[in-house]
Amino acid sequence: MPTLTKMRCNVLASWPASLPAPMKGQWLAALCFLVCAIPAAASPGGQLQVQPNDTLWRIANDIRPDHSISVMQVMLAIYELNPQAFGQGDLNRLLHGVTLQLPDREHMLRQSSQLSAEPAEAPGVATEPAPQMEATLAAVPPPLSSNPVATAVVVTEVSDPAPVFWQNVEWFSQLNLMPRWYPQTGLQQQAQWHSSISLEFEGYWQSDDRSHTLVFSPYLRWDQRDSARHLLDISEAYWLYFGGDWELRAGINKVFWGAVESQRLVDIINQRDLLDRPDGESKLGQPMLQLSLIRDYGTVQAYLLPYFRERKFAGEEGRLRLPQRVDSSNTLYESRHKRNHLDWALRWSQQFSSLDLGLSYFQGTAREPVLLPTEQQLTPYYPQLKQLGLDAQWILGSWLWKTEAVYRHTAAEHSKALVTGFEYTQVGINDHFWDLGWLLEYQYDSRGLGAATVAQNDLFAGWRLALNDAAGSEILFGMMQDLDRSHSRSAYLEASTRLGERLRLRVDGWLFHSRYPDELLYWLRRDDYIQLTLEYYF
Repeated sequence: MPTLTKMRCNVLASWPASLPAPMKGQWLAALCFLVCAIPAAASPGGQLQVQPNDTLWRIANDIRPDHSISVMQVMLAIYELNPQAFGQGDLNRLLHGVTLQLPDREHMLRQSSQLSAEPAEAPGVATEPAPQMEATLAAVPPPLSSNPVATAVVVTEVSDPAPVFWQNVEWFSQLNLMPRWYPQTGLQQQAQWHSSISLEFEGYWQSDDRSHTLVFSPYLRWDQRDSARHLLDISEAYWLYFGGDWELRAGINKVFWGAVESQRLVDIINQRDLLDRPDGESKLGQPMLQLSLIRDYGTVQAYLLPYFRERKFAGEEGRLRLPQRVDSSNTLYESRHKRNHLDWALRWSQQFSSLDLGLSYFQGTAREPVLLPTEQQLTPYYPQLKQLGLDAQWILGSWLWKTEAVYRHTAAEHSKALVTGFEYTQVGINDHFWDLGWLLEYQYDSRGLGAATVAQNDLFAGWRLALNDAAGSEILFGMMQDLDRSHSRSAYLEASTRLGERLRLRVDGWLFHSRYPDELLYWLRRDDYIQLTLEYYF
């Protein structure tokens, strides 16, 4: 058995011995077959061979460690390390078939989020003045994130008339097949096999001078058994105006704030799609008007949020559901405007050498509902919330220290929450090009068992293995242990690799264990699952 396969199966075999033997055996058999048998998404610090359907933006978006780093910073770092991979030193001309040296996180953070009208000359790339030159923005998809859209400015020759509208439109499509297997039937005797399929389109248009951008991304999901998981959504649909040191965005968008791995506290703009992933990393599109000011003293972002998206819950045949049905048809709100309450938010962020710091404030409808018991069901209630947030990350050699903290105020309570910890990366382990990251984070919430999350006084430990191969293979395993209750824990596994030019395989698994009926994990104790996702890009 190869060394990597041994390591993976040893990690799986080290899961809590308190699991029932049949359950543990099913998990090990499934995970060893599905995970140990595959090589294990391109990762920072490795190498990647450019395929015919690859674009610089796609590669940068794929290897971006987290949303605290903009896609543009990753693109610039790739360009700096691989000037020979771009025809005539032009960011628009990524050559197919070349092998890219991918930047690590520290290299990405060293890149400015903006460029001057004349790019720095890349080493080994000769440039000659063209007869007719014009400064234009790089023809790459804009960063679809909360970070300021910092668009590269390059010098290109203008020889043809301006293209018509449709020549400036580009489309990307992704089809996902997602079979999911639960080793046990549900508490309400739900089935063990649940399969779903999703289809996502992503289109963008830029004006000839690149100051205007339109983005449109519809999303469709269909589930085999649970109609509550069906989703037809507009993930993104917005107009963006870039004015140099300021931006204006209007429409539907997804915003990502935060720094830590195990739980995002400050990330509050979008509603979470818990029916897709139990960790809340998936989001629903949020209507907004966003203004970003990019100054020497930092970046200031202001948000107006005119419409609220309710949280969705599993149906009668769905898994990962509470023992009582959630009646979303009679949802209650503190505000008389209900979904149309005008929420708003502010965020300031700045980079001080190796320290990234962010301060945020939100006022409006809480994204997490309070579930009120009424007869044989639960009714969601959305109070008005004020939240002050802090997020920071500090790079110190191979160490990355992270912190998120929030103070929340509603009419019913005041609460505080904190997640803090580090990630330490070992480069080139086992005489290979592999990188192994060690993650440790402490989670605290003053609400205790009254919180909508399972993390009140918990410790998270994780390991991230990047193989740095051409397929961009990576494995992440994490476990959360309650420090007050020894028999309360959860664990997850994420692995992914490319299968040729248009396919990517992902494996996701979750485990829940609790013996305490007064906590959320207890009602998920039979909902451990493993899911394969086959992504096809066209």
